[in-house]
Amino acid sequence: MTSDSRETGETEDPMTTARHWIVRLRSGDVSQDDIAGANRWRAESVAHRRAFAQANAQWQLLRQAANNVAIAEVAVVRTPVRSPLTRRAWIGGALAASVGGAIYLAARPPLELWPSLAELSADYRTDVGERRQIDVAENVSVELNTRTSVSASADSDTRGLTLVGGEIVVTTGRPGAALQQPFVIAAGSGRIRATRAMFDLRRDGQDVAVVCLDGEVGISCGKDAVDLGRGQRVDYGPDGLGDVKPSDGQAVDAWRKGLLVFENQPLSQVIGEINRYRRGRIVLTGARIGQLPLDATFRLDRIEDIVPKLAHLFGLKVRALPGGIVFLS
Repeated sequence: MTSDSRETGETEDPMTTARHWIVRLRSGDVSQDDIAGANRWRAESVAHRRAFAQANAQWQLLRQAANNVAIAEVAVVRTPVRSPLTRRAWIGGALAASVGGAIYLAARPPLELWPSLAELSADYRTDVGERRQIDVAENVSVELNTRTSVSASADSDTRGLTLVGGEIVVTTGRPGAALQQPFVIAAGSGRIRATRAMFDLRRDGQDVAVVCLDGEVGISCGKDAVDLGRGQRVDYGPDGLGDVKPSDGQAVDAWRKGLLVFENQPLSQVIGEINRYRRGRIVLTGARIGQLPLDATFRLDRIEDIVPKLAHLFGLKVRALPGGIVFLS
């Protein structure tokens, strides 16, 4: 049995409803009742009108992206295809177009503007800026950070999870009492096992980082294996395990408190981290800008304040597009 700490019964937000209306109006089978219904919904509030305008702009951007990718794929397979934006793709967030662009876009969404099919099919998933805690087994709890997808183990004989993408903090056992059998998490090319521990696990594509916050964690990747103690970290990927390094867990502690902390980090890394917590995408238009160092702490509940602060601090120009896409130059 699993339990979920999120409250239920929340109403659908305006953007989701707006996307439903956009899909219906562009379905090619729209009626006068549909048009009248959309107009009534838009007239209900300023928030509805803004959401409708933004959803319409996003539709145009994603439709063009699908067409562009389909054209690129046609050059390879030499098969003429079109890439319409489907109802399921638009509302669900995964762009499932026709042959050339569909598979590519579903697996690798441009600018990561929407979840991949693997993320959408996960058993547990958090949205942008959302954090969530679940109890997946007795004495095993998992805290999901933003944009994180986790699935139950496909092996019925193994107690565990698969981290599809994102970041989690896992707590196994309890003080003074370890689990009788290790809890196993698969992430990329490796496996993490723990009986009594607290650890952070982050996966970006095929790159995985493990930070042991308490207890002891075992990591295996291919033929390599290593044990981590409190305050240690290891990274791994397709090329195997990296070296064990010390870690104070500050970054993990920060996001769990709703903060982003940067210490003399290049702006390119800062923007990459901010993009995990913000809808849309911030794009730096020059390599020189990305090398600028930053020391700062930001609150996650005020994520939209970051762009104007960065622009003021570094004297950058801001160009904002619909869908939360921002260019800094």
